[in-house]
Amino acid sequence: MDFEKPDRKARLSQLGFLVRHTFALVGRNRALLSPLVAMWIYATVMVCLLFAGVLLIASGGGGGLWCLFGALVMFVYKFFFYNRAELTLSRLAFDTATGERPTRKDAARTLTGLGGQVRKLALLDMAAGWVASRRNKEGGLMGLLLGGIGEVWDLVNHFLLPAIAVDRLSLGDGVARLKRLRAHVPETLVGVFGIDIMGGVVATVMGPLYLFGGLAAVACGLLFGDAMPAALSAGPLRDLSPDIPTLGPIGPQTEFNWLPVLVFAFLGLILHSVLSRTVAAIKVVYFTLFYSRVMHAEALDPALRADLEGYLDLDPDAAPV
Repeated sequence: MDFEKPDRKARLSQLGFLVRHTFALVGRNRALLSPLVAMWIYATVMVCLLFAGVLLIASGGGGGLWCLFGALVMFVYKFFFYNRAELTLSRLAFDTATGERPTRKDAARTLTGLGGQVRKLALLDMAAGWVASRRNKEGGLMGLLLGGIGEVWDLVNHFLLPAIAVDRLSLGDGVARLKRLRAHVPETLVGVFGIDIMGGVVATVMGPLYLFGGLAAVACGLLFGDAMPAALSAGPLRDLSPDIPTLGPIGPQTEFNWLPVLVFAFLGLILHSVLSRTVAAIKVVYFTLFYSRVMHAEALDPALRADLEGYLDLDPDAAPV
């Protein structure tokens, strides 16, 4: 299998295309949104605990360490929570594509007994997260190798989810199914079988926001720092260096306050988390339909089967409007 990563333009194009056509499936069954909303809430609470802990410690209030501990526990458990939610979404997508209208409870009941697969996927996700963190610290060939491992696992993981959710396969059987799946992919879909769908799209979208938003937050911290809470003040700029020049309203006496930076980081991290979960959910739906089209074509709703061709081939000209 040849794994490919789309370029910046392709990432954004895929995002827009898949959002439009994924919501066409959501229109058939709004229950598809429930696992996504659950992941949004989980991510938001985790970020809130993290920043609450930072603010409480900075202001001398009590409970800051408990908030940080809670955020740490949620960070570790998120791998299990997200995998369970994604399996539920995959099952909902398959059942909806076959013409049924299942609820989240129906999907969860169908997935009973798959705790072992969830735990294994979560541990592999943890390992992939560690590899991703090492990639940023390594350079040259090792950095490229680690980056490639992370991208390959992301793609393999999204193929495994429907194998487990739809056919209740073990992880080992799912990997074996993935190997056999390649031989049964229709010719029109061969080109997308090894593509890392929307690879890096979150960083592509959030990168400019972090850059310009961060600069704006620093500017607010400088211009309005003396009117903000003293607990988050970094003091006058002259404490950093006595040679700070005067540039308009900003000079050696200007007090910098961390509050705007923390607020921006808080909102940015929530937005990043929400976008990451949304992209993951779109990919789960896409790969579930891909898997279903190849392995269970006869079970799909005839009204949907023809529409899947352009959608799965990522071809805007062939996909329904």
